[in-house]
Amino acid sequence: METPDGGRGALAGTSRLFAGEIAGLDRCADGRFRSVTGDPVERLFFAGALTHVGTRGGRVHARVADPTGTVQVVAGRREPGQAAALTAIAPPAFITVTGVPGLLEGRVAIIPEAVVRTDRAVRDLWVLRTADLTLFRIERAVDAGENGDALVALARMVHEALRTVSDSPVAPPPDVRSLLISILEDAPGRRIAEEDLFAAAAVRGVERVAAESALEELMEEGECYMPSSGQVRLI
Repeated sequence: METPDGGRGALAGTSRLFAGEIAGLDRCADGRFRSVTGDPVERLFFAGALTHVGTRGGRVHARVADPTGTVQVVAGRREPGQAAALTAIAPPAFITVTGVPGLLEGRVAIIPEAVVRTDRAVRDLWVLRTADLTLFRIERAVDAGENGDALVALARMVHEALRTVSDSPVAPPPDVRSLLISILEDAPGRRIAEEDLFAAAAVRGVERVAAESALEELMEEGECYMPSSGQVRLI
């Protein structure tokens, strides 16, 4: 997951991009994708409103919209669990999708690895965090000498997305950071597997996306770190 220090957080290699930016991903000669800001995009974590689900050509096709546009999510024979998850959710509904980008009929789509039904509050938290990360990438690109209409358009897209949540009566989230610290303090050796940490937070009513964002912030501020893959330890 992208972090404001330019490194990677808990979900290494996973990026948060708005639909409008996903649509403009550039596929390089080596088959990899790059964003408007020049960052590599290996995997995506996306949240939005599921507006349509259908089957075509042996694949499940879904449309998921955020405030900047719509993304196609396509599950084929290699993703039977994700296909079943999509067809089990009746639109409209808020969902999160983790997956890899791919080209389908000349358009960028997400090939899902995980599909989870969620709610408006989680979607709004995703918009806020994605906006923060996107603005950071824009600033970094400008500092590196990049400029142009694409970056200006991306910045405008971010501000338009933020307008959709600024006036929304979203209930204040729990103090997730303090909760994660408390869980780590109670864990043997003040360390715990990342998935166990998220599971413990979920039992206390914290959505995964909120727990992931809080963990990112704690790692950025030096409150905890990952001494080995999949393990989180309190400093």
